[in-house]
Amino acid sequence: MILDGSLEPGARLRETEFSQRLGIARHTFRAAAQILINEGLLRRLPNRGVQLAVLDRDDIVDIFRLREALEIEAVRLGMSAGTEIPEAAAAVERFNDLGEDASWRTVVDIDMAFHRAIIDATGSERINRAYAGVQSEILLCMAQLRPHYDRPEDVAAEHRELLEAIRSGDVDATEKLFRKHLGDAADNLTTALEAREEVTA
Repeated sequence: MILDGSLEPGARLRETEFSQRLGIARHTFRAAAQILINEGLLRRLPNRGVQLAVLDRDDIVDIFRLREALEIEAVRLGMSAGTEIPEAAAAVERFNDLGEDASWRTVVDIDMAFHRAIIDATGSERINRAYAGVQSEILLCMAQLRPHYDRPEDVAAEHRELLEAIRSGDVDATEKLFRKHLGDAADNLTTALEAREEVTA
């Protein structure tokens, strides 16, 4: 519900209401809520229970600063080791197969599969764990803000370019391309946030 965007940013998740709605015990709801708090998706407020996190510009910048650090290092490690990344290639193929009417959630899922494959290819348990810690917040950014994105075929072309850069063996050029890709994503999210704030002001 959070990542589908069906809950509004800042929405309160009342324990009794959501336990009944989901058909689960209240202690199960509390345990699940704590996991989501740890992942940065929910926030606990004194005397107000839990609510869906509301991201601001500083949050987006900070999330993408960590994302960039981890992904660039993963790219460098994978390329230095000559590691093949078939899951990234599979994600690009899924992008290629998207129709013009592809949903935003489908695009996000494939995008994350591509980037997750690069992290997984490092074989580093700690890089993997660190990325898992920020991945939910990356998804939250995309779910809440739904930034403008080009046609699916353009998104596919961009990820094909990233994959081809990895395969080229030119580490510095690939790092530069990834920095631009992630920087553009952060800028799009920030622009979407500003547009939302103007509408709600």
